[in-house]
Amino acid sequence: MSPKKSSTSTSNLFNLEFIFNNVTDLIFLVKIEGKDKYRFESVNESYLEVTKLKKEDIIGKTFEEVLSPNVFGNVKKVYDTIIKTGKSIVNEELWTDIPVSNLLVEVKLTPVSINSKKITHILGSARDITERKKREDMEVGYKALLDTVTEAIYIQDKEGKFLDINKGALDMYGYKREDFIGKTPEFLSAPGKNDIEKTIAHVKKAFEGNTQYFNFWGLRKNGEAFPKEVILNKTNYLGQDAVIATARDISDRYENEEKQRKYTTELKELNDAKDKFFSIIAHDLRSPFNGLLGFSKVLSDEFDDLTKDEVKEYISYVYSSAKNVFNLIENLLQWSRIQTGRMEFQPIRIDLYELVFKIVNLFTSVAIEKHITLRNLVPINAVIKADQNMLNSIIQNLIANALKFTNQGGTVAVSYEHINDFHKITVTDNGVGISNENQKKLFRIDTQYSTTGTANEEGTGLGLILCGELAEQNGGHIHVESELEKGSKFTIILPAIN
Repeated sequence: MSPKKSSTSTSNLFNLEFIFNNVTDLIFLVKIEGKDKYRFESVNESYLEVTKLKKEDIIGKTFEEVLSPNVFGNVKKVYDTIIKTGKSIVNEELWTDIPVSNLLVEVKLTPVSINSKKITHILGSARDITERKKREDMEVGYKALLDTVTEAIYIQDKEGKFLDINKGALDMYGYKREDFIGKTPEFLSAPGKNDIEKTIAHVKKAFEGNTQYFNFWGLRKNGEAFPKEVILNKTNYLGQDAVIATARDISDRYENEEKQRKYTTELKELNDAKDKFFSIIAHDLRSPFNGLLGFSKVLSDEFDDLTKDEVKEYISYVYSSAKNVFNLIENLLQWSRIQTGRMEFQPIRIDLYELVFKIVNLFTSVAIEKHITLRNLVPINAVIKADQNMLNSIIQNLIANALKFTNQGGTVAVSYEHINDFHKITVTDNGVGISNENQKKLFRIDTQYSTTGTANEEGTGLGLILCGELAEQNGGHIHVESELEKGSKFTIILPAIN
């Protein structure tokens, strides 16, 4: 209790005795009898109960009679300051001159004037803070111990709310201690990376005494998401049950695991590529050679018995087989150069109309033979920047495929448009089309997809794989739209390079 500084009669002051004796604070009234002379005039019941003093031991006694010389000297300085300034003072004192040893109290001392204009009394109100100080010291020690651990440590209640954290957690996330207190793990969660309900369930299980292990994606204050490994155990924190979480940043381990997975995937792709390569050599390269050798043997063995038309027919078969072998070997060589990193990307300015014009001329005989209209719809002034050899191979393969799968009387066209920052070169046909299921197999080395053409032309499926990889070498890709019995559109999409 802290009465205001005022002139108050003694009778009125002691009318407050009932209140004094029913408060938990230790109340005492000291009379100022002269310079350096102070006498205890009254104390309340709480004062006697806590200090274990009797009334006769304290009431009516002077400071010299109750306090040791050293203690009296210190107390005197405080009281002198109050009398001189006329202001209250709050400080912590260790009371030793009482039956209870080392009683730590927080004391408020207030000057009081009774029937006088000058200060006549000092009213003291003390509170035992011994246990509070022990808890505070324990907490300081606890935090100091936590801060010696480099790993992040969190103390949580049953609901997952943070009661305390160590320096390791502050360093891990970049927040201040007060930012954590009272928050749940959701505060630290990377969006879309964690099941928060499951995380809280882990905390509750740990609270029941079951150790929990799990991974959690955190979000640092700077916005960086990272993986961490978390272990939860039940603990006692400053006298209450709690959960202690130990967390370790596993970014390096996660990155290494990701690299390992990537290497494993790349190794599988290389093995698939090797298997495909040997499959082509073992089967697809042998087939045209068988035809080439077969027709050559017939010509060699039966030349004298064959008519001129029959000789011409067999020679055309030999030419067709030789051409197929040449195209296959050309594709194999290009593909192998890509796989071994020996095909350099050399972009130059290309007159696209002229390039397509030359390619269309190469296939004019095939188009005429199959009665297919082959059209160059590229604008005459179309210029793009790309690797000319690669783009030439892509367009040749796509036109060859379009002719292969278009029926007599059909149309194959090459067109171009420049949209935003991209070049789009499209090869369109109204041929047999490709099913949705088979479209997924295109451009993939691990799923060999090849069918015969409308005139029983054979292929290996390597051409489209080569087209896809050459487009990627130019920073682009190939988009396919197709419908059975209606035709296909293969669009080469390349970035516009300055």
